[in-house]
Amino acid sequence: MKRLARILPHATIVMVGMFIFFWVLDIMNPTMNFINRKASNKLMIIMLVLSMVTAIMDIYHERKCDRLKKLSEESSDKGR
Repeated sequence: MKRLARILPHATIVMVGMFIFFWVLDIMNPTMNFINRKASNKLMIIMLVLSMVTAIMDIYHERKCDRLKKLSEESSDKGR
């Protein structure tokens, strides 16, 4: 799980970079039609899935850290 959490943000950045590059190329040369190809549609689906998984994992990690922090504060309050 930790390894996946380390890889997903980097994969998402790469996919977003690719689409920004395709978008600029499509503006400069619309006849190449980068954005409307099957390959770019598949890459877009991969990027969207990676973004969703990254966001879910980030939310899960944040909530887990908040729960652990709350538990540690409660245990330190009981010790007083």
